[in-house]
Amino acid sequence: MTPQVEGIIRKPVGANVAFLLVHGFCTDYDELASLGELLESEGMASFAVRLAGHGSSPEDLATTTWKDWYDSVESAYREVQSWNVQHVFVAGLSMGAALTLYLATREPTIDGIVIISPAIKVGGLLGKLVPIIRMFKKYRAVDLSYIPKMYDLPRTRYDREPLSALQELLRFTGEVRKVLHEVTVPILVVKAGADKTVNPTNSDYVYDNVASPQKEIVTIDGAEHVITCHPTRKEAYPHILRFINEVILGN
Repeated sequence: MTPQVEGIIRKPVGANVAFLLVHGFCTDYDELASLGELLESEGMASFAVRLAGHGSSPEDLATTTWKDWYDSVESAYREVQSWNVQHVFVAGLSMGAALTLYLATREPTIDGIVIISPAIKVGGLLGKLVPIIRMFKKYRAVDLSYIPKMYDLPRTRYDREPLSALQELLRFTGEVRKVLHEVTVPILVVKAGADKTVNPTNSDYVYDNVASPQKEIVTIDGAEHVITCHPTRKEAYPHILRFINEVILGN
C-alpha cells in the first residue's frame, strides 16, 4: 500500500495528462500553485506534494533526512500513476528539481520532466563548514523580508533552517550529481536568469550532464529563483506547455 502523503490535487474531468509537482527546501507546495492552476486550465491534472518535514515547522524538518523527502516524492508519484491517465510528467523547483531528477533515474517510464531553477551544486564555503557549525548551532535564521518585494504571489518559507537538514540537502545533491548521466527521459530545464538564491549555472550543469535524447534549456531573463511565484512565470509557462505537447506528439 502506498503511504499517505499530503498535497493539493487538481483533477479536471477527462484529464489524460497528470503532473507531480515537487517544491523546494524549507518551503511548501503553495510555491507551485500557479503551475497547478495553469495545468488545470489546460485540462491537465496535478498533485503538488508536501515533502516530509515541510509545511509544519523547522523542528519537524530537523527530524528528517533526504531519504524521507524522496519517499514523499515516490509515494506521490505512485498516487499519480494510480489515476490511470495516459501521460505522467513531473516538475520540480530548486531542491524539488533535484528530487525530480533522482526519481527519473529510478522511473524511466516518466513521460517527461520539467526542471525549474535546479539546486544541484549548492553550499559553497558554508556547505563545507556545516558539519562543524551544526555542532554548536542547530538553526540558522533566514531573512524573509525580500519575499513580498521580489515575488507577486505569496509562498511559504521557514524563517529558520535546521543545519541538520541543510547537511542532508548537501548530501543529497551530491548523490544526484553522481547519477545525472542516468536520466534519459525527455527534459525541459527552465533557467532563472536573475537567480540570486542558486547560481543559474546549475541549470547548465543539469542540461550538460543528463543523457536524455530529447532535452532543452530555456533561459527566462530577469527571472528570480522561484519563477512560479515571480511575474516572469508568464514567459516561462508557454515553454512548459509547448514541451508537454512536443513530448505527447512524439510518443
